[in-house]
Amino acid sequence: MSLVDKLLQLDAGKLAEKPIKEVELKRLSKVLGTKAIFKCQAIDGQAYADIQRRSIGISKRGDICDIDIYEMQVMTVLEGVVEPSFKDKKLLEHFNALTPKDLIKKMLLPGEIAELHNVVNELSGYERDDEEGEIKN
Repeated sequence: MSLVDKLLQLDAGKLAEKPIKEVELKRLSKVLGTKAIFKCQAIDGQAYADIQRRSIGISKRGDICDIDIYEMQVMTVLEGVVEPSFKDKKLLEHFNALTPKDLIKKMLLPGEIAELHNVVNELSGYERDDEEGEIKN
């Protein structure tokens, strides 16, 4: 049976479902006294492109002059973490955050932001090379 035949047998709705993964942040679990589970899901291509566009500085000549990795990570976490919602008004008020991005920066350490960013990227189809177990020369 060819790949085309197999794809034709597949429920098209299954491909539309975004992968989800739950991640525990150990530091927050310790502070809360209970598991701090963040539910991450894949983001679509348009959202990913928007995040990149907002994180990359372009010179007047059209050259890439700066990439704000931290900002890219924060925006990826904002889009890809569905629970808890960083857009929740109660959380924003409680942590005195003006925007969801401010809330992420107040609640999470840079390493935790990077961890969640990596999970969202992997769910979105961007595999990490170091997990392949191959040594590159």
